[in-house]
Amino acid sequence: MAIIQTLLAFLSRQASKLLNMVFGWATTTLFGKVPQNRQIWLSALALASVTWLVVVLGVLFPALGVFLLSFVTLPEWVNDNLVRLAMLAAVLILPLLIGAISLKMLDPEDRPQGAGATANAVLRGYPTTLAIAIALVMMIIFVPVMRLRTMLKRWASEHVPVIAEEQDYLEIVQDIERALDQSGYEVEATQASFMLRWPLKVMMVLSGRSALNLVADNLKTLVSPKLELILHPSDLVISGPQKDVARARAIITEQLAFSKAYLTWSKEANEMEDRLGAVWEKSRAQVRGHVPAHLSEELYTIEHDLRTGSFVHDEWEVLFREKLLVERGLLQVAAGINHRPQEPSEQDISSTGAQKLVENSTGQPQPLATILRLSGALALTAAALAAIERRLARS
Repeated sequence: MAIIQTLLAFLSRQASKLLNMVFGWATTTLFGKVPQNRQIWLSALALASVTWLVVVLGVLFPALGVFLLSFVTLPEWVNDNLVRLAMLAAVLILPLLIGAISLKMLDPEDRPQGAGATANAVLRGYPTTLAIAIALVMMIIFVPVMRLRTMLKRWASEHVPVIAEEQDYLEIVQDIERALDQSGYEVEATQASFMLRWPLKVMMVLSGRSALNLVADNLKTLVSPKLELILHPSDLVISGPQKDVARARAIITEQLAFSKAYLTWSKEANEMEDRLGAVWEKSRAQVRGHVPAHLSEELYTIEHDLRTGSFVHDEWEVLFREKLLVERGLLQVAAGINHRPQEPSEQDISSTGAQKLVENSTGQPQPLATILRLSGALALTAAALAAIERRLARS
């Protein structure tokens, strides 16, 4: 008997671990990865919603509710009616807690003002709880199938922070599609799989606009033979062979710089992206061979603020990369040449940063052509720096 109890306890622990893993997959697949300052609140909201669904079952079937919550059977000496009362209290309280948590998911300036508006937002926790609970249960069923498909293809997946406002969502999808098309991937924008559309439809119907801006009304997937991309409001998921995923990520993070998408997630970093984008646009409008002093001063101020700001490392890397792109643009203006086209062509430097080698008919690299290309790049950089130095000396 003791052996059987030990075995049952072991199986319960393993089932609990498996369920937690699938629950994590379901949450990430449904909402994408959200900014760090919202991640803990989303996890609490998702867990509380599914727990609410379990305690609803517990009101009707106390023994089932206790087992689903703790993976232990209800002792015979425990009165079922007492369990029902406890479950009923949880059914009434949990949605109010979820409504309060949902306010934490919003920026302070977007939260309702006044006692009445706040109370109404908290009461919206009831339909929000039902919507999220049903959507997550559907995802718990669907997500193992989706994961198995990815594993059979031997694909990898990466998450790229891309903040897409509702009004700019479709334009950002087009920007990503254009960048990948011109890099040879030929992706096509389609509706997301029904395994994603149906749970999202449930959320939108039941909770309406109280879906916390975590889901898109018309979720899009970009598909090619080598890649699949899903753009969530706060996350871009890239799936495919590891090499293609890495290259697609490099293309997107370069080409979406200074677009309507934010590649950082905090408000302070978003404002820094706006400032860099403004300098970028001003530099593109300048006469070739002339860099106004005020642009250099603006960039210097941005660099100082970037150096002294309290950005997390991932955001700092994005902002520093965008600053380098602006500096490159100013160098090209000073040298009297046009900006490099925003969309890469087949002949451009690959987005991984490695120089493409000119190959002969046998497929082997031609060393002389490679040396000439490198020499030309160095000469261009030297000329640009010399031009800037001359203008600084005159000023």
